[in-house]
Amino acid sequence: MTFAMGKRRREDQELPPVVKKALVLRASGASWVDCAAAVGTSATNLREWRKHPDADGFLQEAIKSNLEQAHTLLADAAPRLAMRLVELGLDPKVKAYAQISAISEAFKVLQQGVIDKENQDQIRTIKETLEQLEGGTPNVIDV
Repeated sequence: MTFAMGKRRREDQELPPVVKKALVLRASGASWVDCAAAVGTSATNLREWRKHPDADGFLQEAIKSNLEQAHTLLADAAPRLAMRLVELGLDPKVKAYAQISAISEAFKVLQQGVIDKENQDQIRTIKETLEQLEGGTPNVIDV
């Protein structure tokens, strides 16, 4: 008995390098048409590969990587950006509307920092409480 070997289903294959490259481009904001042109395939083909079980995870990982790179870039420039913002806000030569905007942004940054710190503290407290409930002896006495 002879079995004819057909083409493997797309879902049973690994994502090809060309598709991975296209997904990285998509994560950077390119359209499906632009991604397809960059890797030499059709947008329809890429959309079909998008249905692959590994495609979403790969795309999400590429997006996460892009965001981490952008965050690092902003974090590295933060001291210079803050100094420039202060200079604009305090410079008498800068128009009043621009000063107001710079001052407002500076206060927003400060406020967000306080909120982030408070959120981190609350998350830490919640984690500690969960750990006590899951593994440790609970501090609750049932009477």
